[in-house]
Amino acid sequence: MQWVTRKGVKFDRSACAWLILRHLDSQATFLYLEAEPMQTAIAAGARPFHNVTFTGQARTQSSFEDLLDESRLGASDPALKLVGEFVHDAEIGAEQGGADNPLRAIAKGVDALVHSDAAMIERMLPIFDALYADCRRKVAGQQRWASLEPGWRHD
Repeated sequence: MQWVTRKGVKFDRSACAWLILRHLDSQATFLYLEAEPMQTAIAAGARPFHNVTFTGQARTQSSFEDLLDESRLGASDPALKLVGEFVHDAEIGAEQGGADNPLRAIAKGVDALVHSDAAMIERMLPIFDALYADCRRKVAGQQRWASLEPGWRHD
């Protein structure tokens, strides 16, 4: 399926792309467009993966959380729900004037190193893979530095 978002992918939308590629549509392709062509792409069947309109109201959820709720993955995978909490803290906390979250700082660093939306997503994928791996360990009750079961990795 083709997915679409506005140009200038940063933290939340890179998390959405990770969720799409790793849990919803491993064959997904992404378009990064300005507002007007994005509406045309949506009308032609591309699926948006973020809030496409700005209402002027403060958001209560990240786009990642919206996608988790819409797909119902958060209800079936507690580790994904925990990833959503991390994304929420990094995204919504920053929008509300909170201190810069370390995950958001990493995304800002990646953004400084890359020159395209596709490269931003590509570089953030292993970061979200690692976060998800840690969340899986946490929900399994593992607190030590130990590998998960073989076969689940995305490398």
